[in-house]
Amino acid sequence: MSLVDDIKAHFAKIHSHQILICEWDARLLRGTVFGRKGKSLYISAEAEADHLDPAEAFEHVLLSVRQQGWKGKHVVVLTPSAMNAIIELPVSAKKPKPVEQMHELVRWEVEPLLMQHQAQWTLGFLLELHGMLSHEQIVEINDIQKRQAKNTGAPRSVDRTPTKRFGELAMDLGYVSREQVQSLFVVQDWLRDEDDEVQCGWSAQGEVDDAPGVWNWLVSAAYSSSIQKWTTLCDDHDLTLLGLMPLTGNSLALLEQTDKSALILETSSLTTTAVRLHRQNVVSVRHLLNHTESMLNACLEAYHSENLTQHPAILLSCPTDNLPDLQAQFKEAIGHEVSLLPSQNPEYLSPGVMAAARHIFNLKGGKRISLIRQGGPLPPPLKRQENQAALLVGGLIALILVAELVMFIQHNNVSKEKAEIDARAKVLDDAVARINAQREEIDKRQAELEAQQESQRRMESRLDFFGQEMPERSLMVQAVLGIIQNTVNEQIIINRIDEMGRRVGVQADTAPTAVRPGHIVKDNFNIDAWALTESAGQEFVQNMKLAVAAWDMEVRDIQVFEKIGPMNMSGYSVSMSILHVVPIEEEAP
Repeated sequence: MSLVDDIKAHFAKIHSHQILICEWDARLLRGTVFGRKGKSLYISAEAEADHLDPAEAFEHVLLSVRQQGWKGKHVVVLTPSAMNAIIELPVSAKKPKPVEQMHELVRWEVEPLLMQHQAQWTLGFLLELHGMLSHEQIVEINDIQKRQAKNTGAPRSVDRTPTKRFGELAMDLGYVSREQVQSLFVVQDWLRDEDDEVQCGWSAQGEVDDAPGVWNWLVSAAYSSSIQKWTTLCDDHDLTLLGLMPLTGNSLALLEQTDKSALILETSSLTTTAVRLHRQNVVSVRHLLNHTESMLNACLEAYHSENLTQHPAILLSCPTDNLPDLQAQFKEAIGHEVSLLPSQNPEYLSPGVMAAARHIFNLKGGKRISLIRQGGPLPPPLKRQENQAALLVGGLIALILVAELVMFIQHNNVSKEKAEIDARAKVLDDAVARINAQREEIDKRQAELEAQQESQRRMESRLDFFGQEMPERSLMVQAVLGIIQNTVNEQIIINRIDEMGRRVGVQADTAPTAVRPGHIVKDNFNIDAWALTESAGQEFVQNMKLAVAAWDMEVRDIQVFEKIGPMNMSGYSVSMSILHVVPIEEEAP
């Protein structure tokens, strides 16, 4: 068997594996075991469980599919804690950056979007989703919280009632029991994560029409802690988690080729996602929570939120058993033609699960979406260690075969010349001995010279570092810290100060970034703060602009948005970049 046949057999063996794909919508966990035959998928087992705790539901599903004969090890999970979005990056799909650098660029852009996505999973929404509270009761509890918040801010002479959490008020009013609230805290814990490191996957879309050199990238993202929860759960059952995928927004992997603009509406019992395509490329993704049990109302809300100026083709995607009625009702409601996204799903499967299976088994359309792995996407195939090792072994085997063939051909010629070589061997041996002795002496002197040169270079580098770079760097850091100390007041909290430009994606010989003609960015400080009020945040930004100007620095990338802060207080997240701008002549060596 040839090396090519071995490689094909290896990938065929990988594709023959059956993979468990789990879909969790905060109420029900459904597991489906997929396999691949040629260019089609087949289902060998399926199960579902409605336990509130996803860990218990997963254990029940796993036991059921194993009883049906599944003996695999790999799992993929579709969860609402993951999301996808469209971001614009000055990175061409034709000339992609290294995976590590691309991961940092994507993570920087998608992190605020993921924070907003996770903030949706409130206890009130989950109580309404599970039918434990009505919408009117949720409004009532929110009104009580608002009144308590106002009372908390009254003067000390006025009796104040501390603001209670949503769950405590619901229990005090007798709407829910403590056991019900605790059970949904477990669900919320699997939906919401701390603001830790973001893991991403991505796939390239088309170039932005009005921005040459800028490309749209379809990004999927989740927090590392969310991936770790599912990883730990899989490890407990001797399984391997391949990664997470969003609950909705993946069905475009089922789309046939089309050059027309289109709007894909993918709905589930929990969320509805609107995906807009222009010339086969995704240009926007919008996720909406379903505040109604009606899939029709959820689709109408998503449709109207797009504010379409031109009417594209409408493609509807949802579990197959709901499609016919939903298509007719939706078509009548909007007065436009509505088509179904081709999926060939069994009735009990969602299009997201089928799309995930097509991605995992690398079928047509599967590369349009991405998997969220711990540590980021895998490197290209030729840069993976196992593939490099296989190629190296194959190359060595080929070299050995070629060498043996050459040696066989040359054997006859060598035999004929053996007599002459033997006669000259002694002379050559003597000459070689003299040459080796001289070479050893040269090598010794060369090594001594290189050691002296290396010692001199280290000494020069130390002198440059301690004499010039360290004082300048220390002065700049002290200046930034002093500016922040003078600018911060009792309404501002500094969460983090870092140097993103130096820590990520910068090589030692990379030139500083040009910001305007004749100037470059020498240092870059990123500040992440939290303000009690929006006005305090804006004032902080303006004070920073005025303060840093005296140090030849600029404030850029300003973001102020609402975010829960310490002690669960409402406030605003404030982030900015401080650039130290110097003339190009100062950077000249």
